[in-house]
Amino acid sequence: MNFKDAVAADIDNVFFKTNEFAESVNIDGKPVPLILDDDMLQGKTETYAEGLANGEQFIFIKQKDIKRIPQPGDELSKENKKWYVREVISEMGVLAIRIGRNKANG
Repeated sequence: MNFKDAVAADIDNVFFKTNEFAESVNIDGKPVPLILDDDMLQGKTETYAEGLANGEQFIFIKQKDIKRIPQPGDELSKENKKWYVREVISEMGVLAIRIGRNKANG
């Protein structure tokens, strides 16, 4: 097993297991395991508190669990609430997506 295979196995079998790090959340009408990480907001907004006050979150989701890679400005439904994509980072099959509630801040 090479490094990429080991990382892919860990992504599926450790990080995105709902009894470990992930939780099952309804994204665009489909329950998927994802990881919420508000600590990622540090350095992404003027202040960490401002990002939280604006309802921003960072979510991590397996790329294969989402229909398409969202783009900044796209609407995303999380638990039947509208969020707007601010930023998307893709690495090794995992998407880190910064989302916010207020479209004007997009």
